[in-house]
Amino acid sequence: MKKCKVMKIFLLVSVMLVLTLLLSTACKGKTSPAENETTAAETTTAVTEGKTETTEEKAETSEVKAGSKKKVLGIVMIDLVNQFFVEMVEGGNFAAEDFGVEAIWKSSDGNIEKQIALVENFIEQKVDCILVNPLDNDALRPVVLKASEAGIPTITMAAIVDAPTNYNTFYNDYADTKIIAKILANLVDKKGKVALIYGNKGNLVSDLRQDGFMDGMADFPDIKVIQQPSNWDPATGLKAIQDIMSANPDLKGYHCVSDAVTLATYQAVKSAGKTDLVVTSYDGNIEGSEAVKNGEYMANVLLGSKRVGYWNVKIGSQLANGERPEEHTLNLPTHLIMNDDLKEKVLEWGIAEGASIITPDKAIELFNAYREELGPEK
Repeated sequence: MKKCKVMKIFLLVSVMLVLTLLLSTACKGKTSPAENETTAAETTTAVTEGKTETTEEKAETSEVKAGSKKKVLGIVMIDLVNQFFVEMVEGGNFAAEDFGVEAIWKSSDGNIEKQIALVENFIEQKVDCILVNPLDNDALRPVVLKASEAGIPTITMAAIVDAPTNYNTFYNDYADTKIIAKILANLVDKKGKVALIYGNKGNLVSDLRQDGFMDGMADFPDIKVIQQPSNWDPATGLKAIQDIMSANPDLKGYHCVSDAVTLATYQAVKSAGKTDLVVTSYDGNIEGSEAVKNGEYMANVLLGSKRVGYWNVKIGSQLANGERPEEHTLNLPTHLIMNDDLKEKVLEWGIAEGASIITPDKAIELFNAYREELGPEK
């Protein structure tokens, strides 16, 4: 009996030891969230288990690394699906590398409540600077003030939010589009019908470009401007120009506030055989600059999505490191794009005083040379 009892105890102890070993092995196979997190610098290139992850998927996994020696920027975008925003991330990550900071990108998915919550989360994480592309300036102001009270500088990209430590970054939208309007007016002999296809009411970038265009056209009373929104959507813009051309067969030209929309509208123009229309655009994407070079568009403005991302992260890194510009509204340098023959006329007309005018070839070069143009040595 004793022998049998000893054997039972021995077997019980053995089973417990095996279970302990198995549990220990399983725990070692797990990694902590910190070990699994991905930095923003990897957002555009990382591949996991044979599947390339999207910018949005990668950006959403990033969190502030415990004990990181780098200054950390928390960046809240409207979304991470729109191609312009995707390219902003690409340019911004290069700036983070060049200026020695960590950039963490988050998507608001077009939802203001989520945007506010993401900013609050960055405040709780005590990042060194917060950048946000506001969906609603007024709704965002309280949380921007909260960041200011916490001693965290902020940047509202393409927006104005009044707070002690907030900086507003802009792109000369109003002034550039006012010049573009005057160029278009002169090219249609200062009379007739032209169209403006804007983004949407309430979006500050669209409003500034729309206001600049209309104020530029105010000097030409014999020109009638027909306006239609595109909601920044190429398909909506294409439908808008089709409707405008159908209702106004005597249309002489039009301006679009975004290259992505202009490229789509021009397909409708070609299909309708209206290639004599004077077309101008904004953004200076490579395709847009090539359209100026080959004569499809008469003029464009170089903004550049990657330049925008790079420049904003550059400013964010400076704020994170304690620099405080005197001006709270900062402007990214932009360039008017046109061929030399039009540049000569524009200078004669005297409507682009102080503006930088470059050729399409130079614009294409600068579109991807933002590191050289805006880098640490500049």
